[in-house]
Amino acid sequence: MNNYYILIVEESIKAFSVIGHGNECTFTFTAKGQTTPFDLLQDGDRIIGYISNEEKRFGYIFSAQKNGSDNGCQIVKMFETVGGPTLNDVSDRIKKVIYENENTKSFIQIDETAYAEIVDLMMKACSAEFTLNNLQSDETEDKPEMLPDESKRVAFGENILLYGVPGSGKSWTIEHEYCKTGTIVERLVFHPDYTNADFVGQILPVVDPIDKQVTYEFTAGLFTNIMEEAYWNPQTSYVLIIEEINRGNAPAIFGDVFQLLDRSFEEKTVDGITYPVGTSEYGITNENIAKKVYKNGRHKVRIPSNLSILGTMNTSDQNVFTLDTAFQRRWNMRLIENNFDNVRGTLASAKILDTKVSWQRFCDTVNTIIIGNRAKMASAEDKRLGVYFVHEQDLEFDDRILPTGNFMTTYDELNDLVRHEMLGTLDDEKKNRLSELRAAMQHNRKFPEKVIKCLWDDAFKFNPEAIFDTENMDSLERVIKTFVNNKGENRFRIFKQSVRDALYPSQP
Repeated sequence: MNNYYILIVEESIKAFSVIGHGNECTFTFTAKGQTTPFDLLQDGDRIIGYISNEEKRFGYIFSAQKNGSDNGCQIVKMFETVGGPTLNDVSDRIKKVIYENENTKSFIQIDETAYAEIVDLMMKACSAEFTLNNLQSDETEDKPEMLPDESKRVAFGENILLYGVPGSGKSWTIEHEYCKTGTIVERLVFHPDYTNADFVGQILPVVDPIDKQVTYEFTAGLFTNIMEEAYWNPQTSYVLIIEEINRGNAPAIFGDVFQLLDRSFEEKTVDGITYPVGTSEYGITNENIAKKVYKNGRHKVRIPSNLSILGTMNTSDQNVFTLDTAFQRRWNMRLIENNFDNVRGTLASAKILDTKVSWQRFCDTVNTIIIGNRAKMASAEDKRLGVYFVHEQDLEFDDRILPTGNFMTTYDELNDLVRHEMLGTLDDEKKNRLSELRAAMQHNRKFPEKVIKCLWDDAFKFNPEAIFDTENMDSLERVIKTFVNNKGENRFRIFKQSVRDALYPSQP
C-alpha cells in the first residue's frame, strides 16, 4: 500500500526542470524534524513537492525509490508544472496540515484523499488531460504526455487587421465584437524596439541559486505563452491583440512563425491528427517553441484554431514600418469607418467647453474641410479626426475658471492671486482659489492642446490658411492662446469666418 507525503521545498529546484518524465535525479535539502527523513519512505510512495517560499505552490509529483542514504534519495519525477495551484487553492484541512508542520518537518504525511485533491488541482492548472490513474501507474514511464482532443477544440481561428484613422474606434470594435464573454485576451503593443525575442522568445542564461552553475534556457515570449495556454485548453477561445502593429517591423518580429499565419479553410489530417478549421495550414519546425508548447521538441508548431490574432493599424501614422503584401494577405483586413453611427450619444452630443458646439458637429465640419483639401495634402482622408479622438471628459467645461468677487475677468483674478503668492501674502482661502484656477485652466486646455494642435501640426501642416484665420494668427502659440483666453463662441475666432459659419449655422 502506497503512502502519500508533501515534501517541503524552500524554493524551485532548477534541476527538476531539465529532468524528463520518468528519469531519476538526486537532490539534497535541510532535513527538519526527522533525523533520517527518508527512512519514512517506501518504494512507490507518492510525494507532492510544495514550494514554501513566497510562491507557496504545489509544483512536483514524485515516486520515491529509497537508495539507502540518510541525506539523499533517488526519486522518479512523474510530473512538474510551472503554474501549479497555490496554498490558497486547496481545502482548509490541507492548509491546516501544512501550516502546522512546514516549519518543523520536511515530509508531511497526508491521506490519499488529500493527495488526490492536490493532483486534480495540478492537472487543471496545467490543462493537461492526465488522470490520477496515469500518475499512479508505473506503466506511464517512457510514454508521451496525453495530447488534447482536437475534435473538441474551438474552431475558426483567424487573423484580422483593423485599420483606420486614429480614434476611429478600432480598439472599441475589438472589445465589443471579438472579445466575447469567456474569451481569454492578451494585449501588446508593437514599437520600433520590439523584437522577435520579445514576441516569440529567446535563449537566456540562468544561474542556479544553489550551485551557481550557468545554464541557457529558452524564455518564452507572449506569443509562445498564449499559444501554449490555448493549445492545452481546447474548449476556450483565446485572442491575442497587437496594437499599433505597423509601429514595429512586423515581418521581423514574427520571424519564422510568419508562416503560421496561413489558416486552414477546412479540416486537415496530418500524421493521424485531424486539425479543425482555423488551425495553421502549415506546421513549422521550431524546437524551442515545440518544447514549450507541446513538451516535445519534434512536434510541428501550429497556431491552434482556438487562438485568434487581432491587429490594429492607424493609416495616418508617419515614420512607421510598412506592411508588405505577403504579410497583409495573411490577414482579413477590416476598415473601421470613421462615423458616429455607433458612437455613444454622450460623446457625440457632448458640447466643447462653453462653445455650445457638439463634438459631432465640430468633427463633421472639420473632416469635410480636410477631405476637400486633397489638392494641398497627401492622403487627406487619413488626416481626419477620429470620432473617438477625444473623451467626454476632455470636452467638459470646468466653470471654476469663471472670475469670482469683483474681478471682471479670470486673468485679472489670476494675476492678483499670483502677485500675492510672490509677495507671500496668500491666506488659506486665496491659496485654495489659486489652486482651483490653475486646475481649471489645465483642464480647459485639454481640447485645444489635443485637437487644435493636431489640426495645425498635421492635418493642415502645409496650408493652415485653409481653416485657420492666419491673417491674425500666424503661429500655433497664438492660436492656442486665442482659444483659451476667449469664451463661448469667440473661442472659435481661431478659424476662418466660413468655418465659424458652419459651426454656428444661422437659424431659419
